[in-house]
Amino acid sequence: MQISIENIDLLKFPQQTLNSTATFTNKFIKHVLPKAKRFVINDTEVTGLKLRVSPNGRKRFIAVGKVRKSKKVRTKTLGDANIISLDDARIAARQFLTQLQSGIDANELDALQKIEASKKALTLNDALNNYVTDRQLKPKTVASYHYEIPKYCKLFLFKNVCNITENEICEWYLENKHRPTSIDKAFRSLRAIFEYLLSTKVISHNPCTAVTARKLRYKIKPRTRRIETYDLTKFMDAWLYLLQKGRIGTLQGDFVLWLLMTGCRLNEARTIRWSDLDIEQLAVTIIDTKNNHPHVLPLTPLMNDLLDRRKFDNPSANPYIFVAKKGKGYSDSKHLIDCRKTLDKITTTANIPQIRPHDLRRTFTTILDELDVSESNIKALLNHNDGTVTRKHYLQATNLEVKRRNLWAVGKYLERAVTVDGINQETGQLCIFSCVGSIRQFIYGTATCDFSEIKGKRTAKEILDAMR
Repeated sequence: MQISIENIDLLKFPQQTLNSTATFTNKFIKHVLPKAKRFVINDTEVTGLKLRVSPNGRKRFIAVGKVRKSKKVRTKTLGDANIISLDDARIAARQFLTQLQSGIDANELDALQKIEASKKALTLNDALNNYVTDRQLKPKTVASYHYEIPKYCKLFLFKNVCNITENEICEWYLENKHRPTSIDKAFRSLRAIFEYLLSTKVISHNPCTAVTARKLRYKIKPRTRRIETYDLTKFMDAWLYLLQKGRIGTLQGDFVLWLLMTGCRLNEARTIRWSDLDIEQLAVTIIDTKNNHPHVLPLTPLMNDLLDRRKFDNPSANPYIFVAKKGKGYSDSKHLIDCRKTLDKITTTANIPQIRPHDLRRTFTTILDELDVSESNIKALLNHNDGTVTRKHYLQATNLEVKRRNLWAVGKYLERAVTVDGINQETGQLCIFSCVGSIRQFIYGTATCDFSEIKGKRTAKEILDAMR
């Protein structure tokens, strides 16, 4: 019988069975033939080194071992047997198996290395997106971050966060001294992002701390703009005049009055729904507040009249009290956005300095102070946290009727600020009166003016003389 060369090779390198063992040589590996199913051959020289042969003929070196203590089986593909040499495969297998024997989980190590690599490639823009995604922030706050960081931090936006230095942050901060308020707000947002990166161990130090440590922060004065006491009559007269002449709509007029007599923040007021009204307690509860604490406002006669008009004018399908305009009518689903144009009309007519929505909140606070309302009760009406022991542990919330009394005092204060002409019953002369009921009579038609108090301009000297 004649034996061919092919038959000689088969005698020298018999076909391996599944999971068989052999001493690997380059020639042996070259002559291993595939089977119908994938199989593995174990190397006798390096325990754990295997040759995996697929039905398509592909041969790969793999290393298999157990992690010390945990006994978890770990497998690592070392490479294609047609590319990587046997010697290199044995060296790589020994390194891998040594790690496992040392108690190092190779899979976890690889995962950590990938994480570290991704961290090193993380840009400020990536960090911004991660921050707003991981943190439970309100949509308005998220929008603020997405506006401030790209606008004011262009220098760092696509730079690796690990490579942003203290000196770069300080130079950037000082170069924008022409817009201190905007840049300081952007700086606070940037610092928050770096604090987040520090807590997640992406960086080991927050470079923004250098600005404070080197005493470079701009001294930003808090905003104190409000309607001054001596301008309140001008404001209320202009508001009333424009409403009566139809130069501002009833919706905008009601909204401005609501802000002024309740002290609500713009976003809190414009998102109030009819479902927030408690008919039994005669109160409205604002859920979505800045500090996430529900804010309960009891209704006063003036607030109640305003709500009655809004209920009558608004589309029945719209859930909001202060609805958005749509063409010549109202929207069925959206709420009002802003009242700045209306405020501009009022202040222009009144010939007083420009006012913005939050300035009405400061005016509300000033009125409460002039009415000698306690600081604790002012905080309750502003929905500010009161950290005093008494308030925190004993007075959990200001009594609803105390709030109602104080809110109504503000309402009457605003009505008395309106200029009302009338006849003095004692002298028969034309006088200017300070009337409770003026707004309700002239705007809502639900009351009559009380002509018992004559309004007079009081100078600082007259006030001082009255104190003697």
